[in-house]
Amino acid sequence: MCGRYRRRSIKAKIAEEFAVEHGLEELEIEPEDEVAPGSMQPVVYLTPAGERSLALMRWGFKLPDRFLFNTRSETIEQSRFWKEAFRERRCLVPADAFFEWASASAKSRKKFEISLVRAELFGMAGVWSPWQNPRTGQWEQTFSILTTEANEVMRPIHDRQPEILAPGEYAEYLAPAPRPPAHLLRILPSEAMKINELATNAPAQGSLF
Repeated sequence: MCGRYRRRSIKAKIAEEFAVEHGLEELEIEPEDEVAPGSMQPVVYLTPAGERSLALMRWGFKLPDRFLFNTRSETIEQSRFWKEAFRERRCLVPADAFFEWASASAKSRKKFEISLVRAELFGMAGVWSPWQNPRTGQWEQTFSILTTEANEVMRPIHDRQPEILAPGEYAEYLAPAPRPPAHLLRILPSEAMKINELATNAPAQGSLF
């Protein structure tokens, strides 16, 4: 988790909800019903001047033996791939739902849509970093979504869930600090979530890599 999420909000809505000040003019952002790893997605981050900016970054990057697009919050400060990013390059990933699949039987899988009870649009905690795409040789900005242990309602579906921040925590999470704000990373309570079963026999599509 999280292997797919939904973002139906357009640029103006994201800018309003996340108080984005910079980087809007150059971007064209279309709603997406099922965002896949490997795709380019809008991410909120701070510029060196301290402005909240919106940029398109690639969700995850590929190593020879694996594809990294999520990061465990419990161990991120020890991660050789993301610990520096957690100290220096934190970001918010706008979403209005995420998806999970659970086995109903040996031959079928149920698909679930998970959203928030009191928020139409929310920010998942993330980190970002430069990465050289081996296919093109070009340097790109990539991001990873932080995850934590599942709460009680999520546990029957999956053992992980994304780190979702409250709007009042966005500024502290993004701001430079002597130590990264690990205290903001916690398990979102069950009562904050609503879960909707969508379909059976609905496997997740492959990533774009």
